[in-house]
Amino acid sequence: MAGIVKLRRGSISDLDSLEPLWVGVHRRHIESMPELAPYLDDQETWTARRALYLDLMASAETVLLLASFDGNLVGYGLAHVMNVDQTWVADTWRTGQRIGEIESLAVLSTHRGRGIGTQLLVALEAELEAIGVRDLILGVVPDNTAAIRLYKRHGYRPTWSYLSRFADRSDPPEV
Repeated sequence: MAGIVKLRRGSISDLDSLEPLWVGVHRRHIESMPELAPYLDDQETWTARRALYLDLMASAETVLLLASFDGNLVGYGLAHVMNVDQTWVADTWRTGQRIGEIESLAVLSTHRGRGIGTQLLVALEAELEAIGVRDLILGVVPDNTAAIRLYKRHGYRPTWSYLSRFADRSDPPEV
């Protein structure tokens, strides 16, 4: 890679620039788990995700980092902080009172495999550590093996797994 990836803090005013990156993540989910179709279309998924980000950005402890390469946005990471009592962690593990969640980590498909996700993850972890949050959680679809490898390299381990049953899917149950 000839250029240098630059990270900077983002704000609410940057949210609309995240749409193509989030849509790329959404499409990766579809590719990873086609058996869960039908999925929201690109506009529906972005509308829902944007609303979530607006809500999270209301907190001063939410961190949005943008990754640019040759002046073009190629990735982002968003993390936020919750009270441990608002999570599924509190009844099982000893942690600090606040938990950081890596809510989203997205890199354009044309730039994956170049270490940008790693840079974003490390920077988000450092931002959370700087405000005293050391316990972290994140979610990943189970068939996104590249993301799982990244997270495991950084010490994340499976702790909770959701299984879903959505009505009117054509797949018969496994026996």
